[in-house]
Amino acid sequence: MAGIRKRLRESDLEHRGWLTGSLLMLLLLVAGMGAPRNWWSPRLELSFRTYSAAGLKPGMAVMISGYPVGQVQRIRLLNDAQVQVTLQVAKAQQPMIGPRSRATLAQDSLLTSPYIAITPDLHNLGRRDGVATSETLLYEPSPSMASLIKDLAASRIPLQQVMTSSAQLVEQRMPRTLDQLDRTLGSGERLANGLERELVGRANRLESGVDAATGKLETTLASVQTTLGEIQALARSSNALLQSLSRSWLLRLLDPAPPSSGPTPPPAGSGPAGGR
Repeated sequence: MAGIRKRLRESDLEHRGWLTGSLLMLLLLVAGMGAPRNWWSPRLELSFRTYSAAGLKPGMAVMISGYPVGQVQRIRLLNDAQVQVTLQVAKAQQPMIGPRSRATLAQDSLLTSPYIAITPDLHNLGRRDGVATSETLLYEPSPSMASLIKDLAASRIPLQQVMTSSAQLVEQRMPRTLDQLDRTLGSGERLANGLERELVGRANRLESGVDAATGKLETTLASVQTTLGEIQALARSSNALLQSLSRSWLLRLLDPAPPSSGPTPPPAGSGPAGGR
């Protein structure tokens, strides 16, 4: 009996050890799953009221600046036909939420799930402790598809009127504009033709003048060359004449004899014999 009791106690201790280990493993698993989701961090409870709960459901994410900070805890209908939505937000983000914060139903794309977006209140951020617990936020509902279609239909009529007025204006003024453009192009073409003719005429006259001036210059140069030849011939004739005159006996007669330095010889036939 003592051995049986001993074996029963050992098996009981073994079962208890397995049970304790399993519980510890489960607690560690739950703690590991809850740490990224902030299950164990302090929570701040916020709420807002709206007349339509379309698109709202418990468990949807709550984000600030696109960062998840909590989720929708519960949704309930009040006696005044309003819907109260309660949010759970991490208490660490409490200083970012203030009286100017707004809650909005947002969705990034058609394929993503909608979420509650809270706009941060950054006014006096360093000098504010944030909203109090159970603070009621202002809710700005997103426009519904029906209202968007209604606004689109309402804006379609002015757009159609503007397009009709534009078409009429184009229809009225386009022909006149095209006629004016055609006349302007014709005037420009005539002006270009006139300028071309004027430039061609002036170029021809200038070329004729240059040719005439060149002919006159060649004639003048030929006359000058002839005159220079005549001058050279005259100079040679004058030089020969002067040389022939310098050798002439007439110039020797006209040239006075140089005075002598001794006594003048007596003329022939004078002397003592002449005193006789």
